[in-house]
Amino acid sequence: MPLITRDLLRKRAEHNEGMISTLEEISLHQEELESINEVLGMTCRKLKILYLQNNIISKMENLFHMKDLVYLNLALNNVTKIEGLHNCEFLGKLDLTVNFIDLDELKDSIDHLQSRTNLHDLYMMGNPSEHNWPNFKHYVIAKLPQLQNLDGTEITRSMQIQARQKLPALEIELEKLASAVRTEKRAKAIITEQAKPAPSVTTYANGVTIEDVDEEAEGSNDQSQEMTDNTPETRVRIYQELAQQKKEKEDRANVNAPKKRNYEKEQEESIKAIRDKEAEEAGDIKQKNEGGWEFYWDEETRPGMVVLEVRVQKFLDSSLIDVDVHPTYVSMVIKSKVLRLRLPAEVKVSESKCQRAKVNGALLIIMPKLDSKANAISIRGDQRAAQRAATTSGGAAGGATAAGPARTIASSQQRAGAVNASASSAAQPQRTVLKPKKLSLQEQMMQEALQSAGGDMSGASGSTETRSNSLLDASIGAASRVGVNV
Repeated sequence: MPLITRDLLRKRAEHNEGMISTLEEISLHQEELESINEVLGMTCRKLKILYLQNNIISKMENLFHMKDLVYLNLALNNVTKIEGLHNCEFLGKLDLTVNFIDLDELKDSIDHLQSRTNLHDLYMMGNPSEHNWPNFKHYVIAKLPQLQNLDGTEITRSMQIQARQKLPALEIELEKLASAVRTEKRAKAIITEQAKPAPSVTTYANGVTIEDVDEEAEGSNDQSQEMTDNTPETRVRIYQELAQQKKEKEDRANVNAPKKRNYEKEQEESIKAIRDKEAEEAGDIKQKNEGGWEFYWDEETRPGMVVLEVRVQKFLDSSLIDVDVHPTYVSMVIKSKVLRLRLPAEVKVSESKCQRAKVNGALLIIMPKLDSKANAISIRGDQRAAQRAATTSGGAAGGATAAGPARTIASSQQRAGAVNASASSAAQPQRTVLKPKKLSLQEQMMQEALQSAGGDMSGASGSTETRSNSLLDASIGAASRVGVNV
């Protein structure tokens, strides 16, 4: 038969986003429950409204943790006695419709409710005590003056006065009826025990004993009882059949459903396999980030500490995170995936600790350094920058040295000329030296034409026309020599 489990409570707590510790109302009706186990009371201590109707609960138990309970519905169950409500001091409404509270347990049941001063509504319609005793309501009203409604009927002042006047006689009458009910129950139990058919036993020569049972006879008796009797045993048998049918239906539905993963079991198996492999590879630890987790190192915020921040999901259960810190590396198994990193400095394993941020759920691993100044990230960064600068300058010098002989000679001549020029400039007064302008291609062509013509533009003789023709012919000849299309 089904039991009250945490999975069932989470399933029924969808209106509270699956949070069961802060649950104030839950409905567990029609779950074929046989008992109220300790899971409900230990887990849901803030419950104010509890629906347990239409089950086969036979005893009111494990309710002592529910101090805030206001409404308890146990209609259509197998309860035979009211009990277990000592700590439910705020209980205001109790529904026990169609149960099996008989006259032999009525006095103790009502006495148990006398201390519940906040109880205003009580429903007991359909119980043997209410059905078999006409003075049931008068007795209950007289014994429970705090009641305002009984079985949906408002209790007036006159009804309370009449009930208190009849109470002494009602108590005597109840005692006689309770004694008769006890005697009748004992007689029925004896008759039922004697009516059971004695099984035929066959013993063979080898000592094997076989018990023969008449299944058809038992089936016919059960069928006749189901059609006529209304007892707790009959309801249990009916609900067991219903539970079996429901289970078979769920099994058929789950055949083609996706297999539900057990993340906790997968995490345990992954941790064991990974730790065993790390023990074998103790001298050759390789960095790994299977989950692609985003992480950050911090050695400046907390001097002398190495702080590793891993951005895991905010709502990831911490039971799916396993952290193993070593002096030179840290290994984490997050939801069966490995994150292994070498540490920037040797750390003290015994003083390291892990924390989860409440805002974003990030994992913080705080590890004190063995040497507070050893291998700081900033120092190593400066060292790398210095090494890169030295490598760059060395490469430039090597490139100059590896140049060709002509460039080397030219550089030497230039340096020698520069030295001579500086020496002559030191010996003579400084003069302004005008550097010759670099001529364009047309200017060079014009100059060559003038030189070939044998004349100068400032001192040429002859007529202007003759000079122009000569210059034009010379320019065309120079252009043809340098390959310019005219």
